[in-house]
Amino acid sequence: MTAESKDPAQKRIEHLTYAIWILLCLGGLLMFGTMFALGVFLGGAICILNFQWLYSHAKKAISLRDNQGTSFMKKRYIIRLITTGIILYALIGVLHIDVLGLLLGLSVVMLGIMSYACYIYIIAGGE
Repeated sequence: MTAESKDPAQKRIEHLTYAIWILLCLGGLLMFGTMFALGVFLGGAICILNFQWLYSHAKKAISLRDNQGTSFMKKRYIIRLITTGIILYALIGVLHIDVLGLLLGLSVVMLGIMSYACYIYIIAGGE
């Protein structure tokens, strides 16, 4: 999985996601303190890693036959869901990370995708 093999739109979304993540971390630190910023940072890291993990699974599933690809993705989805749940439980229940910051961080990929879509369809004229 090299960055060169990715679609240009996906690269732009990833760069935009990183920029949003950094801005949210810095804004959270300045406005709400270190625990909120730590929540945003960790939530963003989980979200971005989960997105990259999904990309690698989807890329592998495409090379498999239809039946194998479907079962491969189902198994990987359950593994990703359980892993993410365990990590979130540990962050919230054990380390007592700020939940609102964590939720904001978990939405950075979605914010990156929405920002890119708005840019393409509103500012760039749908190109």
